[in-house]
Amino acid sequence: MFTSSRRDRTAMARVCITALLASSAMPALAGIDAVDRAVAEGSATQTAAAVTPEIIVVGERLLRDVRPERDLDEAAISTYGVSTIDELVGAVEGELDSGEDDEPLLLVNGERIHDLDEIGAYPVEALRRLRLLPRGSASRLGGKAGQRVITLTLHRQMRSATVTLAPRLSTEGGGQSHRGETILTHIRGQTRANVAFRIRDEDALFESERDIIQPEPRLPFARGGNVIAYPDLSGEIDPLLSDLGGRIITVAPIPRGTSPVLADFATAGLIADTDLGDFRTLRPEARTYEINASFGTRLLPWLRSSATVRLGRSASRSQRGLASGLFLLDSENPFSPFSEDVALAFYRDDRALDFRSTRYSGEANLSLNANVGQWRASLNGRHTRARDSSRSDRSDQAGPLVLADGLDPFATDLGEMIAIRTDRSRAKSRGSRAQLSFSGPAFKLPAGPVSATVEGRIEGSRIRSLSSFSAGNDKRGFARSERFVRLGVEVPIASARNNVLPFVGELSASADLGRGKISGAGSLDSHTLGLTWHPRPPIRLRAALESTTLPAAIQLLGNPVLITPAVRTFDVLTGDTVDVTQITGGNPMLEPQRKRTWRASAIVRLAPRLGLQLSSEYIDSNERNLTSFLPPASAAVQLAFPDRFVRDASGRLVTVDLRPVNFAAQRQQRLRYGLSLNAPLGGGAPRVAPSSAPDSEDDDDAPPPPPPTSAGPRTRLVLSANHSIVLRDEIEIRPRLNPVDLLRGGAIGIGGGRVRHQIDSTAGITSGGLGGRVSVTWRGPSQLETRINGQASALSFSPLLLVNLRAFADLRRFLPQSSWSDGLRLSLNVTNVANQRQRVRDSGGDTPLQYKPAYRDPLGRAVEFEIRKVF
Repeated sequence: MFTSSRRDRTAMARVCITALLASSAMPALAGIDAVDRAVAEGSATQTAAAVTPEIIVVGERLLRDVRPERDLDEAAISTYGVSTIDELVGAVEGELDSGEDDEPLLLVNGERIHDLDEIGAYPVEALRRLRLLPRGSASRLGGKAGQRVITLTLHRQMRSATVTLAPRLSTEGGGQSHRGETILTHIRGQTRANVAFRIRDEDALFESERDIIQPEPRLPFARGGNVIAYPDLSGEIDPLLSDLGGRIITVAPIPRGTSPVLADFATAGLIADTDLGDFRTLRPEARTYEINASFGTRLLPWLRSSATVRLGRSASRSQRGLASGLFLLDSENPFSPFSEDVALAFYRDDRALDFRSTRYSGEANLSLNANVGQWRASLNGRHTRARDSSRSDRSDQAGPLVLADGLDPFATDLGEMIAIRTDRSRAKSRGSRAQLSFSGPAFKLPAGPVSATVEGRIEGSRIRSLSSFSAGNDKRGFARSERFVRLGVEVPIASARNNVLPFVGELSASADLGRGKISGAGSLDSHTLGLTWHPRPPIRLRAALESTTLPAAIQLLGNPVLITPAVRTFDVLTGDTVDVTQITGGNPMLEPQRKRTWRASAIVRLAPRLGLQLSSEYIDSNERNLTSFLPPASAAVQLAFPDRFVRDASGRLVTVDLRPVNFAAQRQQRLRYGLSLNAPLGGGAPRVAPSSAPDSEDDDDAPPPPPPTSAGPRTRLVLSANHSIVLRDEIEIRPRLNPVDLLRGGAIGIGGGRVRHQIDSTAGITSGGLGGRVSVTWRGPSQLETRINGQASALSFSPLLLVNLRAFADLRRFLPQSSWSDGLRLSLNVTNVANQRQRVRDSGGDTPLQYKPAYRDPLGRAVEFEIRKVF
């Protein structure tokens, strides 16, 4: 067990380190010059422009005719109530993501960056505008034909230190966590630098804190010990004892004290019992530290460089009960009061069975972006390293331990004699990548220029692992080299602007062809063909065919073998929840997976002034050799992989091997549609008139804003709602086996079948530093087919409605004359407001242990209070 008060103090001490780091930046901040301070407060725009070098904007100028799906100015950004740019990008992507997106192509001030880490740790106050462009818009900028584009426009001048402290707790108790963050930011024209330090500390949550009733153990082990018969472990202990007790006694607690007589066992009372929930975690104790440093500047008028370094450490500790041991007490032992041989069943109570894991990771990224005429060149180099280690305890007693004749078991702590074996594993991985791309107009057609991209990439990766979980030391090594080339083009076919087939509107085709040579996997091809049509400016239609072949990730091939005992699992063939030995790790025999996807999407803008638009997307995907970890299995998976699920002589499930496999095929058809709104409400500060298209990074070309229509802060409303429908979802586990219909009770895991309907919606409103945001998710019902004792049955999963709430307030709004309130924001975040958990019922209306609400959602309703100060 952990001592919660000590843990809380330790966690808060770690979190407060961030405040100390921020204080070291205060002297520097005190020296901000008058120009920087004026710009930061928005009162000297012309002065800032005078001292800022000219910004060369490339990317967004090429996308002037592409209307964004999301266009957020500072007022709209503030409705999200987030602290950093990566949080904002994640929230915006979550409103649109269909689950099949490539990573978006990112532009910062009109120039491409290769990783969100380069800009993600910046405070959100550094951002003037965010635009998310639709799928297929990246091909002009050297991206893939199916990628989206996210453009980020930063303020020209900023110097700040940001400190965030946020404790979080569950309203049901337990599971407390703390997080802290310190960010130092400097932006001056074309030069920007940022250093962010983040920590997070989470307490362990135990099963006893959620009143989970433990299953009956295989034998009546207890911390104080029980006496049972031997060799018939379920039979009568001793006829003489039964005579004294007046009943047949099969289990008797060991009485306290030394040298007990037979009658003491007959009158000792109830059977000794131990609640293993005090030693089993629902959620592990975890700590994470991360530091991210990035720097970017313009070396020459046509050349820009950026560099990012990220270091991280994460550690977790979970508990899986107590080690058990069985001791044989011979009737000839002088300290035995029994006339028969008996066994003593004990738990070792001085230490729980721990599983600890630690990960150290580092990443360095260097990019050069050059503009040569109308062509753009990009060179990116990346190197990563990681070191993972784990330590797992398990009971090392294979059978009953015979006690020596001269040993008094009632005067000896037998629990300390229970052997515990600690298995260890470690893995070291590294990877290097160099990528060079050129993109620009190849030639011009009557409808417009043809954009072309040529890209080459070389990559090398290696993983080495050592594991002591299996017999002997399992040493593995795996290395991979990759060479990849890609050619992409976008060809305009019709253009109303250029008077080429004007009745058609704007019509263009794109193609993306790639081939890679991967050691151990051979040649792998990919291609994307797309067609984009704007019959009228408010309407955008797109259709695409994508085909990719991907090798399994190197970690799936070379990770060390881990053997974890006492993992609670629901057995779909017996209906029992049992503790099994679980095997995980890599599988070097995995084959590359092939995926073919048809997409069709539409965007209709109904009221541009309100930012009101409708969107829809249809996806039809077909995968072969689907790579996946073998999940805690459904009946179909257990029957298809019988060698992965080992049972004892009584049919009880004892071992499951969940190492990854290739499923034969999966076919899925989905439809997602929704609407979004981004509109000012009432009067207040004016909204800058939008330009004709999302053009430059700074809106310098926009007309001057109109005079304010009324006094007071501007109010902004942002709405988003999407409905996802799964029309078809079938998986073929192995060749020549009947497909499993995931929409009709079939499943490959015990989490339930595929949900046919899901609705995701968010609403945010802000006004002058006050704001709130609510998100609602509704998931429809589903079923899981079972085959308990050979009889077909099903588990029913209820619909689930989840509501999350975030409210925030800038204290400057309430205390305008107070200097310390400037930049101080208080936030309240509540997840799962109604404390809802999914309910699972079998055909008899009962809930199996593995599906108890606390297992479905251990934390439940959680409340986080955030204090954030920008200096």
